[in-house]
Amino acid sequence: MDRLASLFSKPRSVHWGVSAALILFGLMMVAMMTALNFSSQRLVEHKFWMDALKSISANHAAQIRAGRAADLPDSGVIRSWVVGPGATTPPPPDYLAALAPGYYSTEGGYFITDPGFKTHGSLHALVVDLPPRRLITIIDISELEDQQNHDVLHSGLWALLFLMLIGALIAWLHANLVRPVRDLASRMQAIDPRDSTARLPTTYLREEVQVIAQASNLHLERVGQFIERERSLLDQASHEFRTPIAVIAGAVDVLKQMPLPDSSRPALGRIEHAVEDLSETMVALLYLAREPGVDDEPGDVTVLHEFLPRLVRDHEHLLRGKAAQLRLGELESTCLAAPEAMVRIAVSNLIRNAIESTDAGYVEISVARGVVTVADSGSGFNPVEAARRYRDSLRQAMPVRGQGLGLFLIGRICDRFGWKLEIESGGVGGTRARLDVSASVIPAEPEI
Repeated sequence: MDRLASLFSKPRSVHWGVSAALILFGLMMVAMMTALNFSSQRLVEHKFWMDALKSISANHAAQIRAGRAADLPDSGVIRSWVVGPGATTPPPPDYLAALAPGYYSTEGGYFITDPGFKTHGSLHALVVDLPPRRLITIIDISELEDQQNHDVLHSGLWALLFLMLIGALIAWLHANLVRPVRDLASRMQAIDPRDSTARLPTTYLREEVQVIAQASNLHLERVGQFIERERSLLDQASHEFRTPIAVIAGAVDVLKQMPLPDSSRPALGRIEHAVEDLSETMVALLYLAREPGVDDEPGDVTVLHEFLPRLVRDHEHLLRGKAAQLRLGELESTCLAAPEAMVRIAVSNLIRNAIESTDAGYVEISVARGVVTVADSGSGFNPVEAARRYRDSLRQAMPVRGQGLGLFLIGRICDRFGWKLEIESGGVGGTRARLDVSASVIPAEPEI
């Protein structure tokens, strides 16, 4: 029952609905014509013929009693013969002469069917006793049955023609509605998002498809203008942001060379790390904002097993004041066809989350079989909540205000390179984040 309900509730195309309606209508018409033909065929078996034979036979019997047996018709649709002693009419055909009194017919129905005269046309016969003779009266319905058979044949031809017209109409709908719309859809999918001048053809024969193509072109033009404005704004913003970031970084380098009090060193370090994080975020946003090309070759390669130790050293300052250590686990030889900045942002966010939830114990980073694992022994990180936030970040075009760019950037980076992130409980109080980067792993060349 559920399968039947799902079959009817499944969305269907207009062409499918029109075709189904036409086929159903055609089948109903054919069924109606068939029923009418069968009904007309039953007319030759109707009780009317018994009443007609009875009336005609009684009239001919009265003629015989009046001595006018010679006036009985012996040709045509209605014929009568007298069989017995003293009969003055021509003898009846042999297949009728031996019939006992009763109603007979080649069609059955209310009559007795005698196979003996099945090959002598279509007729109804009545045999009555007129002692010492018998009166045989027949009505020849061959012409009527031939006409009915002719009408049935014509009805069948009309039904076949009707079905052919329905098939031709369905084919016409497919050629003039479905095929152009599918062609329009395939052309729309084939448009390169980087080509702002790409448009759909408006030379379709049908006005409806032309209207859709023209409306789509207007929409493409508006989208192209919007993308151009966003691209221009992004380029300008990139230039405007890079300049102050470079100025701040240069000022930090100058301040580090100056004899400053020790109390200012932590603040200077925080400024330096904030500038680095902001610079990385800008690089990531600019990279992710660029549409990937189909023919783009992976020009950037990250040697992961050499990169992770440097990344660990860059994050050791976050453990100051904590009874925890940042350590390396297994480092399998792994090379990725991905920019180092993207790998840094993705893994750094996982490391920072692990450090924030670990007051004592360890945070371990390892890579094996194309999976980067960040495991901690802390208890303040909720893996269920983190997984929920990660899934929400994948569904959102922009990060939610106040939640930061961390999980949002990881989600977009994973979506760009086909990576997968899983966050799960690693045992008593610990959490394990697994970043599967196998989609970007460059296979090692076999040793000779």
